[in-house]
Amino acid sequence: MEKLFPLMPIVKYLIVYGLILDAVLGMTATNIEVFQQVEHHTKRKQLRHKSAGSKVIGSDDGPVKVYIKLHDISPRILCATPQLRNMELMDPSFTWKGPKGKDLSDKPNIKITQTGTLTIDNFSKELSGVYICTIFFYNPSTKALQSLSLKYFLYAYRDPNYTYEFQAQYHAADCHNSYNSLFLKRLHTALNQLVSDLAYTISIHKSECHTLKVPLAGIQYELFLTLKVHLDVEALDAICEKDLEECDHNLRLEKVRHRVEAFFNKQADTYRQITGLLPFVYYIDGTLQVVRVDRCKPGYGKDHKKHPKCAECCVVCSPGTYSSGYQVTCLPCADAIHYGETDCETE
Repeated sequence: MEKLFPLMPIVKYLIVYGLILDAVLGMTATNIEVFQQVEHHTKRKQLRHKSAGSKVIGSDDGPVKVYIKLHDISPRILCATPQLRNMELMDPSFTWKGPKGKDLSDKPNIKITQTGTLTIDNFSKELSGVYICTIFFYNPSTKALQSLSLKYFLYAYRDPNYTYEFQAQYHAADCHNSYNSLFLKRLHTALNQLVSDLAYTISIHKSECHTLKVPLAGIQYELFLTLKVHLDVEALDAICEKDLEECDHNLRLEKVRHRVEAFFNKQADTYRQITGLLPFVYYIDGTLQVVRVDRCKPGYGKDHKKHPKCAECCVVCSPGTYSSGYQVTCLPCADAIHYGETDCETE
């Protein structure tokens, strides 16, 4: 029996992984992912409709920050305070000035109503900045001409380009045993087969084998793995050329996450069904951890202190800051004079 023992882990390993792959790959075309896709597109439409229908009111206490998703329509920005909205005004007139004091009346994508409400269609990062509305009116009771200027900071933002890391632990053979290397190669192949149609790849970023002294169980060996998910840009471009509806890489990334989670859960279920000897290397149930890693496109960053109402957004970098590459925050730069700067040129 001992002479056959070294073969048992490989045989059982291949059988188990065949079952896991068949089961999990079979899930990829189920109603679960179809439902997730429909739900995702429905939520996007609802959020866009909600943004277009919402209102922003000015304040006597200082500037009001307004966050507008890139290329979306802005909320309706009222040239009024809560107090003014409830007052009767005689012969009111309104003027709006955009960034650097530019007149907004002749901009094709900007609409200003007779009551002074501002809306901007197809908002771009270049439209970010300080907007000032001035209202002139007569107070019906005093007949005196009054005026009030209200300031708004408009910021373009975009959703983070996030990815996932997965951490998992496996019971392993002795840390110097070649079975561990064979297992990692097969695991890498299996994971990439799992997501091959989603324009993503998975790498084993880190693999560490440790010796553990377990009470009442003696010496055991465990593999600590970190897996990283990578977007295959060329594959996604090919998909986008065929069907724009399938082009949302965040939706595809969520499918990757669901498949990987199901993959590891299936391993745990399969191992529980094995009677007798387990493979040398097998997944430790409950050790999978999913870590979301946010990244912002150049010119954008996250800042929960400056933008607490849009803390999870990638907000356009303000003058005096910039971001290059896929960083998470905007960095200080005295030479950055525009919104959305992507480099810091110093003399």
